[in-house]
Amino acid sequence: MLPVLTAGMILMLLLILALHGRKMKELERENEILQSYMYTVEEFYQGIQSRIEASRRYRHDLAKHIQTLERLLENQKESEEIQVYMEGLKDEYEELGRQRFCRDEIVETILYIKNMQCEEEKIPTEIHVEDRFYKEVEEADMVKLLYNLLDNAIEANQRIKEGETRGIRFLMEKKGEKILIELENYISSEEEFSFATKKDKQADHGIGSEIISSIVDKYHGTRNIEIDKKNNLVTDKIMLLEAE
Repeated sequence: MLPVLTAGMILMLLLILALHGRKMKELERENEILQSYMYTVEEFYQGIQSRIEASRRYRHDLAKHIQTLERLLENQKESEEIQVYMEGLKDEYEELGRQRFCRDEIVETILYIKNMQCEEEKIPTEIHVEDRFYKEVEEADMVKLLYNLLDNAIEANQRIKEGETRGIRFLMEKKGEKILIELENYISSEEEFSFATKKDKQADHGIGSEIISSIVDKYHGTRNIEIDKKNNLVTDKIMLLEAE
């Protein structure tokens, strides 16, 4: 009787070890996926920071050029060439300083980049943002949140067949002490709505949605998703509070 009991215990132990080993491999794979995803978002964040710094330096240098030319013009009123050159610099300076969406540089830059992507993909886009700073949300969190929301919306539009309605509408504003973010986007009529990526890069499967949920939780917020199957429209509404 004892040998049978011992064999059974050994078999059970081997089974437990096998299941544990499989679970460890799954956790290692999930960790690799998460690290790869976070690297992509961090790279995007660094690109935003570089763009902001380059823009600031350019504005600073351009302002000095304009000041120098204005001093030259005081002594050379007859120089039409300098006048034309200076006016051109002024136009560039004003265009660079002109914000498209809001004064918050992080939000402005993310929306600018994603709006350019939509233009390249020929996705109609409406962006309405209250002109203010959104410092209640940490920069890294804002990047991850808006990056994932807009990336999901763009990906969904990319899957829509020619002839069907495409488009994205983004709204962001303050509601008292809360920040409201509302994103509407069309989806294909031939598929059920899902956060699972349909891209070839399946490593990103589901992680974007998890990141969004974690940020909503961090800022004691709420998230409500409505699906209009008749019009193939998804509305994702997020309300954030200041993190403790």
